[in-house]
Amino acid sequence: MKYHYRNFLRERRDRLTQDDIIQKSQIITDTLVESDMFKNCGSLFAYLGVRNEVQTYPLIDYCFRIGKPVYVPVTRDKEMFFTRLFDFSHLKEAAFGIPEPENPVPANPDRQSLFVIPGVGFDKCGNRIGYGAGFYDRYLSRRASLHLVGICFEIQLVDLLPAEETDIRMDSVLTEKRWIVGKNC
Repeated sequence: MKYHYRNFLRERRDRLTQDDIIQKSQIITDTLVESDMFKNCGSLFAYLGVRNEVQTYPLIDYCFRIGKPVYVPVTRDKEMFFTRLFDFSHLKEAAFGIPEPENPVPANPDRQSLFVIPGVGFDKCGNRIGYGAGFYDRYLSRRASLHLVGICFEIQLVDLLPAEETDIRMDSVLTEKRWIVGKNC
């Protein structure tokens, strides 16, 4: 069942034009940085958007300008950790074509950290379908007291996705049209 949703939602997202992606990503960024949640967080843990994902470079660049620490994921074997990103100049292409900082040093979030999580799709309950490797679910299952914001385009949001016990639910989901606080569905 997840396979069907993953393919369907990825095909929908991949039909967006680059102009659509840039414009909708900027709306998502503006909404997030204007929120009290973002203003009150001590650090941002975010992904580096590739292909037709919500682009996070403007969000990360904004953090650099205001002095908010940014951490991005690094994958090794079947595990993921986060490392501090100081600028975009020392990125190299890694697994799955995803950029990673050179010489990463693992860092841990604290209670003031805000996580911005990618996904192929989300539902209105905060359930997420990723790319199928389970990196985020494994990483987040070992962490507590973090606020998780899934970001996606409105066309990647559905009423209800199939979820397994090992899937980590988002606290909220943000699109270019709305911000849904996770419900107990």
